[in-house]
Amino acid sequence: MTEIDRVLITGVDTRLGAAVRDHFAGRGALTVGTVTARRDDGPAGELVVADPADRPEVGDAVAKAAAHMGGIDVLVVAHALPVVAPFAEQSMAEFWRHVDATLTGSFLYAQVAAEHMRHNGTGGRIVLTTSRWHVGGDNLAAVATAAGGIVALTKSLTRDFGGFGIGVNAVALGALDSEWSVCDASAGEPPGGRVGSVEQAAAVIGLLGRRQLGAAVGQIVNVDGGLSRNRV
Repeated sequence: MTEIDRVLITGVDTRLGAAVRDHFAGRGALTVGTVTARRDDGPAGELVVADPADRPEVGDAVAKAAAHMGGIDVLVVAHALPVVAPFAEQSMAEFWRHVDATLTGSFLYAQVAAEHMRHNGTGGRIVLTTSRWHVGGDNLAAVATAAGGIVALTKSLTRDFGGFGIGVNAVALGALDSEWSVCDASAGEPPGGRVGSVEQAAAVIGLLGRRQLGAAVGQIVNVDGGLSRNRV
């Protein structure tokens, strides 16, 4: 990897995505963020627009980011808002909108960014984000389906990309003060007695983005205040 990391962060129009961008920028990295709707609050080239479920738009966004930074060393995938609805009342359109925005988006961004990392000849790191509710929860059929898929995708991409020096991990988020906290309504208070912040989650994501971690790949790291007791 280059001395200065070149980091593409999706979903910087969310609190988590914005915190991740600030974290990497704070340690001197070059960053480009993606959003789903056009806005004008960043320097030219540092913000690109793409629908995460649209392959040509994702390809164009990644290409623009790589051109602006001279390559991509780290990809972080953050997501738009979750869909929380009673199963019997949820439409297929709502269901697939969430699954496409999160699971399909994770697949497409990883696929395209990995090509750029391979061409660098030095590999890189990919950090996907998912929900602790990959284990399932009330009114969270879409969230659980997409999150479970991202867990499986992380395990698979580790094998697909490992030979190219690309390490893949994921962070499973819960009990976090963010747009996703609506998913935790029935979870109760975390063991530590307080919810986490997006800045704390960004610090964990930043750590997983470091090449020095070496063989620490294919892991799902829970950032949920100790709520999870699973072993994925």
